[in-house]
Amino acid sequence: MTDAAPPIRPLSQPEHQKVRLPTIKALIEAGWDQSQLQWKPEWRVPKAPNEAAKREGGKSFAGFPVDLAIFDDPSNVGRWEHVVILCEFKQPNINAGISQLEIYLSLEPRARMGYWSNGSEDVRVYKRADGQFRHVANRGIPHPDEDFSLPSAKPLTFSDLKTPRNGQLRSTFGRLLDAIVARDSQSTRSEAQLNELCNLLLLKLESDSDASADQSSPVSFQQSAAGEVATAKKIRAQFEHLKMLRPQIFAGRREGDLILDDHTINEVVYELSNMNLLDVGPEVMSSAFQVFRRANLKAGEGQYFTPQRVISAAVKMMDIRLQDKIIDPACGTGGFLSEAFLQLIRESDGKVPNAAGRTWAHRQIFGVDKDSINVKLTRALMVGLGDGSVNVHIGDSIREDRWHEDYKHLEGPLTNGSFTVVITNPPFGKNLKVSKVDARRNQYTISAAANSKGQYADLEIGLVFLERAYRLLMSGGRLGIVLPETYFFSSTYKWLPKWLDERFVLRGVLNIPMEAFQGFCRAKTNFYVFEKK
Repeated sequence: MTDAAPPIRPLSQPEHQKVRLPTIKALIEAGWDQSQLQWKPEWRVPKAPNEAAKREGGKSFAGFPVDLAIFDDPSNVGRWEHVVILCEFKQPNINAGISQLEIYLSLEPRARMGYWSNGSEDVRVYKRADGQFRHVANRGIPHPDEDFSLPSAKPLTFSDLKTPRNGQLRSTFGRLLDAIVARDSQSTRSEAQLNELCNLLLLKLESDSDASADQSSPVSFQQSAAGEVATAKKIRAQFEHLKMLRPQIFAGRREGDLILDDHTINEVVYELSNMNLLDVGPEVMSSAFQVFRRANLKAGEGQYFTPQRVISAAVKMMDIRLQDKIIDPACGTGGFLSEAFLQLIRESDGKVPNAAGRTWAHRQIFGVDKDSINVKLTRALMVGLGDGSVNVHIGDSIREDRWHEDYKHLEGPLTNGSFTVVITNPPFGKNLKVSKVDARRNQYTISAAANSKGQYADLEIGLVFLERAYRLLMSGGRLGIVLPETYFFSSTYKWLPKWLDERFVLRGVLNIPMEAFQGFCRAKTNFYVFEKK
């Protein structure tokens, strides 16, 4: 029941003086920071899911005023993703207070508990992981060191899981990443935090897959009734099993134990346990993963977030077909690869069912990236879409001379002349160069072409990716690449058209507006489509 709330009357002055203010004083004495508490102005809970969508979009919305809202951290006050407790003091009747809190908790996705008091009696209303409620009367005010994330009343089975909406999954990923960054006491480096969250997501996907095959048994990824310590112990054991079961997902990175603290693991499990991620659909999964793509930006290394609109338009220009074999040699978090899969399914009008699409992804989609977190995220995304994770490799796709010693697993997949499509947004920038020594060792002719004397020279890595793509493609293969416009118009690169003309035919250019990369990159870029001669 979320369509209407009990009649609400304004908090009278006596109730404010006799109930709200003493409760606020008691909460502060119990250890809450005063700045975590909001009552002026009163917090508003959206009146319906469509009003919540307006709020999430930054628009005005219709809401119910709440006497007091408690947030998880002083720095997050006013952000709906961080509401933990909703408090009401208006109703003189405890049953009416419980009913009102249940409605508010069902409409406020992040809130874990409601607290009602009239000054002489009180009740806590906990929202369990499965969305059901537990009532505890006359226990007193909540303390900040308590666990408000209660497990479901009975073990969850696959039929209990609910498929999240696009915005719901995306906001959940964002909240979880925020929670780990702000609160976890064990994982403090941003790269490690993102890696740990990705590990838990992989564990959740594996759990959903297993549960779908045995829908009467409890799912493995859920809280323990024995509390957060027991939950964390169980999840750590499951992760050890997953590493042995799916070594290809963790290939290229020595994965230790989960290093998140017990409380954070419990929080993540609480948030994800009642979701069905198998049936969420590839579009929703890909959209939600943009949260992780943004989080793993490394602008100093020339890595920039490629907006989804750019990715979609670029892949559409490549006209991906079922017979294509695709690689992104600088795949980042897999935006181009996942979109290629999505468009193949979307534009086939049902002629390519999901099962056939997954088989195609498993055989025909490849990715390489130097960043281990990027590789992990791409593998997780491809697992979520269906398959293809085994073909995403960690390594340096440019320095081929190092493959035999450092990246032997690249020697087979990156065979020259074996791909029909290369699509990529490589790192670029004047300070990101392949040295003349590396260019000579790998015989990059583009490096020599850039030197008026025909000798190997230091060259921007984005340009070297043109020759890497040329080598990977078979005759007639297509290259789609994001590059700065200056490479094609500046006199500094007047040698480039001749080098390109000997190897490629330009088939199209997609103009990328300057604002597309605003905040990440100041260079004007375009998406260029070439065909290998």
